[in-house]
Amino acid sequence: MQIPGSEKAVPAFRYLLPLLAGLLISGPVLADPVEDYERGLASYRAGDLVGSMAPLKRAADAGHAPSQALYGTILDSAEFDDEAVVYLRKAAEQNDPEGQYALAKMYQTGEGVARDDAEAARLLRAAAAAGHSTAIIGLARAYIVGNARLGADDPTRPEAAEFILKAAEIGDVAVMRALVKAYREGGFGIPPDAKQADEWAARLAQAEGGDTKAAGRKK
Repeated sequence: MQIPGSEKAVPAFRYLLPLLAGLLISGPVLADPVEDYERGLASYRAGDLVGSMAPLKRAADAGHAPSQALYGTILDSAEFDDEAVVYLRKAAEQNDPEGQYALAKMYQTGEGVARDDAEAARLLRAAAAAGHSTAIIGLARAYIVGNARLGADDPTRPEAAEFILKAAEIGDVAVMRALVKAYREGGFGIPPDAKQADEWAARLAQAEGGDTKAAGRKK
């Protein structure tokens, strides 16, 4: 099992390669890193990847951790793996959870760095401890399937129940299913509890119904 989000849609970023190459060799420009980050983030969220790159790089080079994490993530998606690791590591060293999570994915896949499952697991747990939702879900799913690579092959560890409960509260349907089963039969250090099983089964049904309706609106 890979960490959620480690799959790439590389072709969508092909047109960024010339721009990225230019940014990587360009000199620093004095600017306020927070303002640059907000400008770059707004462009990124609007789908303007080209417009996001220059302000994000300025802020990242100024030491702004969220910018380093986002800029590194974009570099990773564009297959600038070596450069991505540099920025993601800087963000992770500042305890930025997004940087920790993105760097964990690179350590798990061995892109830009030698594959290191232990480091991937460490970074993923650090991100989860900071409340990173996708990291929490990734670790919960890892325990559900018994992923030894992420140190999640012992379902009796206290953190197994912790991550599963947190991921279920976030609303991950796959984890909610596992939690209902755990409350029915016991598992992951969670004792059987019929009342909790019924409550989570109802929440699961609502979540699945919401997913179905959302999917229907997209058609």
